[in-house]
Amino acid sequence: MAAKSDHPVLAALSLTFSVGWSWAAYAFLVGCFCRTKTLSALLASAGLATGVTVYYVFKALSPAVLPGATDVTVVSISPGILFWSVAALVLGAPMGLAGHFARRPDLLALPFRLAVPAIAYYEATMRFEVETDPGDTVGIVTWTVVRIASAAVALALVGRAGWSLLRPSRGSSRA
Repeated sequence: MAAKSDHPVLAALSLTFSVGWSWAAYAFLVGCFCRTKTLSALLASAGLATGVTVYYVFKALSPAVLPGATDVTVVSISPGILFWSVAALVLGAPMGLAGHFARRPDLLALPFRLAVPAIAYYEATMRFEVETDPGDTVGIVTWTVVRIASAAVALALVGRAGWSLLRPSRGSSRA
């Protein structure tokens, strides 16, 4: 519904949550909340594939009026539904595992924690360069904000990891 609105905030919301990094974040969070590696991979993969399939089914069932036509409603089934559903099934497992490994208390978790901000930054940069027209204020602002936010999150994660190296651990019995 947000994509069909003319309101710039809803258009930005639609852009933000219909792109790959938000789906990757979902699978990552599923992995964060699972207790085992196997469950992290399976649930992230199954949940992501289900979500993508439902997204495309609802998108296909949402009527769109053809340009220049009056009172003509066309329902089209996206040819990408099978491709993206299979891709979600395959790519959900690694993202779920990344979320599971990001729970580690040591520095080895940092690369896994940086996965979603890195994906968001890369995807926003590509979409900014390829899909955004110079007059598309909503797209320019949205992708710029996503890039700044993902860079800020990455810097915060690196800073937190560095800070944890500098302070003594809580269980330490140092004099």
